[in-house]
Amino acid sequence: QYYALLNIFELGGEPSPTRPYLFNGDFVDRGSFSVETVLLLFAWKVLYPNSVHLSRGNHETKLMNTTYGFEGEVLAKYDRTVMDLFTEVFNWLPLAHVIDHQVI
Repeated sequence: QYYALLNIFELGGEPSPTRPYLFNGDFVDRGSFSVETVLLLFAWKVLYPNSVHLSRGNHETKLMNTTYGFEGEVLAKYDRTVMDLFTEVFNWLPLAHVIDHQVI
């Protein structure tokens, strides 16, 4: 998934105020580079908070992270504190966005 994300930015251009992106969840549990994928998305969100929009998918939950491997990946690369921070951030992500008066 990490390399697919890089490909999206290569083909569509990097996020910017004139090139917004909406990512509809499931950033993790899709391979061995889930940490890198979600950290890259978070970095773009911090750089362009009004141009990068992240929705919470069903894999951004504690149960799914434990079941499908994201927790194991984080613990192998970092520690429990980092995993707890991911869980907290995931809990703050919106479940949907409104675009042109429609819930997306």
